[in-house]
Amino acid sequence: MPNKNVTGPLCGLLALIFGFVSVASLLLGVRLAFWICLLLCLTTLVVFARLRFTEFVNFFTSRQARYGANVALSLVGVIGIAVFVNAIVAQRFDKRADLTREQLYTLSEQTRKILKSLTIEIRVTTFLSENIPTADRQRTKEMLELYQRETEFLTVFHANPQIDIQLVEKYNILRDGTIIFETKDNTPAKQGQIQQERREKVTTLEEQKFTSAILKLIRNETKKIYFLVGHEEHDVDDFTPTGYSEVKTELENQNYAAVSLSLLTQPAVPADCEVLVIAGPKNALTRHEIGLVSKYLHGEGGHQNGKLLLLLDPSIVAGTPRVPKPLEDVNNGLVQLMKKWGIAIGNDVVVDRANFLFELGPTAPFPGFEPHNITRFAMQALIPFPVTRSVAPREDRKTTLSVKPLAKTISPTGVSWGETQREADGTFNTDSYTPGVDTPGPVSIAVAAEQKAETQLTKTRIVVFGDSDFATNYFFRQANRDLFLATINWLTLEEDLIAIRPIDLRQQALRQMAVQDMRLVQTTSVFLIPLIVFIAGLVVWWHRREGGSA
Repeated sequence: MPNKNVTGPLCGLLALIFGFVSVASLLLGVRLAFWICLLLCLTTLVVFARLRFTEFVNFFTSRQARYGANVALSLVGVIGIAVFVNAIVAQRFDKRADLTREQLYTLSEQTRKILKSLTIEIRVTTFLSENIPTADRQRTKEMLELYQRETEFLTVFHANPQIDIQLVEKYNILRDGTIIFETKDNTPAKQGQIQQERREKVTTLEEQKFTSAILKLIRNETKKIYFLVGHEEHDVDDFTPTGYSEVKTELENQNYAAVSLSLLTQPAVPADCEVLVIAGPKNALTRHEIGLVSKYLHGEGGHQNGKLLLLLDPSIVAGTPRVPKPLEDVNNGLVQLMKKWGIAIGNDVVVDRANFLFELGPTAPFPGFEPHNITRFAMQALIPFPVTRSVAPREDRKTTLSVKPLAKTISPTGVSWGETQREADGTFNTDSYTPGVDTPGPVSIAVAAEQKAETQLTKTRIVVFGDSDFATNYFFRQANRDLFLATINWLTLEEDLIAIRPIDLRQQALRQMAVQDMRLVQTTSVFLIPLIVFIAGLVVWWHRREGGSA
């Protein structure tokens, strides 16, 4: 029969080992190992207490045990005081200190002023799935918590786009990472009418966009975007693949009103026109209409300088007996008007034989985007422009005009170019590049122009694309939608309603740990260091035991 003087200490040692392994298993999430080791720990502990009952009882009645109990009670008291202070004092006064260098957990002064001035309820619904990077999801939730701390009129709900299907359908969520800001119309409703809800959709996770969305809601105004009709343009009420009904829907989601406009019998562009859109006219505008557009851009007739979005397709004539002259363009009136604003629109078709949409061929290039407020969130996007013409800044433009390219073909000259030569039936010959005749690549296909005069209250802004098809219902998806809406927001001076410096988290990010690094840190912290302490304790205990027995 084993000696209980040997078996007892052995069971006590095994109880310690099993207890240590059970705690480590719990931390690592290995539930089965945790329960097995916990059961073994309790079993060996009971055996140890049974075999060394006298020593076991003496331990709890010894002076060391009393000292340990006093220390434990002191720790409990300190923890209790801390809990009391946190629950009573801290919660009542609700004070926080942001000690980060970039003030990551502090809203800007502009945002705090806007939130404190809120008098209407605003509901925020986030749609952030697991596909969004964890850092971005966490940062967004923390930022919205800061918004809630500043006002009692803002509530936040975090929806999962993969589970909350009804909410996804209700808000027409087409992109992961979308955040909806909404409130009821704060104008008094007439008897028998229901107050309309107003919504703002944000797809960029940053404070500037959040606060701008709130500003739009509390201003309680709907800006009108007029679409010119009467020349076979794309129609905002057309639901066919070539229509612009998706554009209208998305503009309404952003609190804009998309309205059709004919200038044939109008004395002027309406005074409430925030942006005039001319989307792919196939017939020429009359001299009267060109004159009204020109007056609108110059701020005549009650306007404070106009905003124009011109989407002008190449002048392609096919299947007709008449052959156009080399410089003939059905929209020559608009082309000449844009020259006065420092924009050169070529009578050509852009070809890119290396980067194009396969289904449509080399005349549907994928361009690269230039740095601009319109394109800053589309720099890496692949957006095809089916059958586009060249649009570039004029070198002899006025010094008061700032004209910048937005998109250019990626391929060099000879691979991409602007074809100007036509066949006998009026179609373009896109087989090869002709130096000195065709527009050399890379070819600019979109520009943004702005009048730099500082004496005016508002600046004239113009954006010209050499293609109108990229915004049709057939192509109006994701990146195309973002580009079009960014253009409208820039034209209406709402790309940034509030100037807040974005925080570059990349400069604060630590190097991402590899798998082997994570395992090394985990093994060292969970097993190695506690094991060294445990072994050191055993050695000290053994030496004291040997010294005491001697």
